[in-house]
Amino acid sequence: MKKNTKIILTLFVGLFILGMNSCNYLDIDPYIHDQFTLDSVFTRKEYTQKYLSNIYTHLPDYASSNYYTDHSMPYSIITDEATSTLDKGSAHNYNRFSNNLMTAEGLGGYNGQWNYLYQGVRKANVFINNVDKCIEVSDYKRAEWKGEALFLKANFYFELMLAFGPVPIVSDDPVSFDTPIDQMMVYRNTWDECSDYVAKLLVEAERLLPEAPQDNSEFGKATKNAALAVLSRLTLYSASPLYNGSNSEFGVLKSKDGRPLLNPTFDANKWALAAAYAKKLVDKKPRDLYTVPKMPNTPSIPVPAKDQGQFPDGVGGIDPFHSYADIFNGECVLPTSNPEILFARMNSNFNNRYSMPRMVGGYSDFVLTQNFVDAFRMIDGRDINNSSAEFPYETGYTTTEKIFSGDREGDGVTLLTGTHKWYVNREMRFYAVVAFNNSYYPSTSTPPNAVDPQDGKVAKYFRDSKSGKDYALNGSNADPEDYPMTGYLCKKFVHYEDSYISGGRQKRKYSVPYRMAEVYLNYVEALNELTNSHTIDGITVKRDVDEIKKYFNMIRYRAGQPGLTDAEVNDRDGLRKIILHERQTEMAWEQRRYHDLRRTKQAVVYENEVPKGLNVGAKEAEKDKFYTVVKLNERPYLYKVFTARQNFLPIPKSEIDKNYNLQQNMGF
Repeated sequence: MKKNTKIILTLFVGLFILGMNSCNYLDIDPYIHDQFTLDSVFTRKEYTQKYLSNIYTHLPDYASSNYYTDHSMPYSIITDEATSTLDKGSAHNYNRFSNNLMTAEGLGGYNGQWNYLYQGVRKANVFINNVDKCIEVSDYKRAEWKGEALFLKANFYFELMLAFGPVPIVSDDPVSFDTPIDQMMVYRNTWDECSDYVAKLLVEAERLLPEAPQDNSEFGKATKNAALAVLSRLTLYSASPLYNGSNSEFGVLKSKDGRPLLNPTFDANKWALAAAYAKKLVDKKPRDLYTVPKMPNTPSIPVPAKDQGQFPDGVGGIDPFHSYADIFNGECVLPTSNPEILFARMNSNFNNRYSMPRMVGGYSDFVLTQNFVDAFRMIDGRDINNSSAEFPYETGYTTTEKIFSGDREGDGVTLLTGTHKWYVNREMRFYAVVAFNNSYYPSTSTPPNAVDPQDGKVAKYFRDSKSGKDYALNGSNADPEDYPMTGYLCKKFVHYEDSYISGGRQKRKYSVPYRMAEVYLNYVEALNELTNSHTIDGITVKRDVDEIKKYFNMIRYRAGQPGLTDAEVNDRDGLRKIILHERQTEMAWEQRRYHDLRRTKQAVVYENEVPKGLNVGAKEAEKDKFYTVVKLNERPYLYKVFTARQNFLPIPKSEIDKNYNLQQNMGF
């Protein structure tokens, strides 16, 4: 009886610690519980695996932009890509950040991320220090598990750095309940110290991790390529101006011993390191972009003859729309069959209801700006302000329906009759990302008797449409802010089956924070900055124009766009701008634009532009008025302003109050 009671008690306490994730990082209770349960947890394979799985839950969810969970990521909404129509309390106060009105009290807008990520660090440390007690598995399996924990720990620190700037590196040994209080008063390390520490974790993780998941059941677990992907992003960011010499405005932000937290001196070797780590992964995966074969009604891609070869040497043989869209919308149902995915989050809290129109049950609260929509090029690669006579950017409306890359009631793109010609002849990524007025949503899971009687399956954003302003203001099942105040929504993560109407369903999707397309762009960007040849760990890198063209063009070709010209690739400054623009459209709504603008010191340019949209106060009978580009004025909070303090989020005031060694970010 005593034996059974002891087993039950041990199991209960063990499961309690595995599920515990709401405690504050500096609270003493979790450490006491850890000390009492470590022996029972790590002697059993099953409990050890559960502990490791629980650490994964602390990873940020790049697919979730709302603030209902501690792992949500708000970056797309608080950069120049988009804005939120909401301004409600702590759950939806994105505009507090965009308006430069946020404070450190309650942090509002990044709910609990500081503690949540440090909790992940603590759990990873506990696991690393105790996993060798699990003798029910082989030395090889314990080493692999340790590699996973190192990878996760590195990710937690990197995400803390991206959000808050340089952060404290805490002891690798979890704090015990008899640790003197002064030893818990941690201070901030410099960015370079943080970067070097995280890089070492990732290098060791890469050594221990497997090459690839065994099967789909292990999708979401760390691998060697995942560690290299994080290293590529980390080293690229650390080489960028904000962290590498162009940060004089942060001179007052110093470590405890007086050193600048951001490196004030440019170091060219950082670009070489970024290029070398990217090249290590590029050499392993030299042509690993996801593609879908050309379909019977794939559009003809009007690029120069030099770009007409078979992919990856040209645009031929693939369907550019599906090759891009299907990565994100759930159509690629077996993620391990997608060579582009380097790491994805298991159990993603994927909720795109905030980006979908009302007539399919959406909320229409996360909206794209006209500024962002205009960044997408024409189908022949020209800018909308320099369009060709053959593929013009013009006013007026279509008089016939056009369907390409599939079927109308399925996976195809449908341009309905009456669609504004601004949205005709655009690049394929445009159709995968932008839900413009008069967009068609097949929403095949919507029960036939539940299809909206007014607008059917057409997203109309006119004032008097089902997805427009009047319904939001007067409807029985809507809030006054639930309409696309810019005239645009995001379609990137929408599958043709998706419907939030009662009886409908949503296709399962995965959050993909790391993919090979980004690594190719990282590689090209780093190469472009090199002025000499460098050899790092046996890898030689230099500004090789053939390498730049090869890997940049692969991204362009997959999107059905022409490659770089010789003049473009030989102009370092011009190419720098082209790369930033390509990252904007290729990684749209993937939470990357926010960091790209900050690390390159371009946020002050783009995030101080006046956000624009369409005149959503116009009714359908006056559609010409609707297609008038206006300054956003539907709500007084729909504006953006950028100052230096918005490079980083404020450290929660509660943490500053508890720790006299913790310096607050500038401006807070």
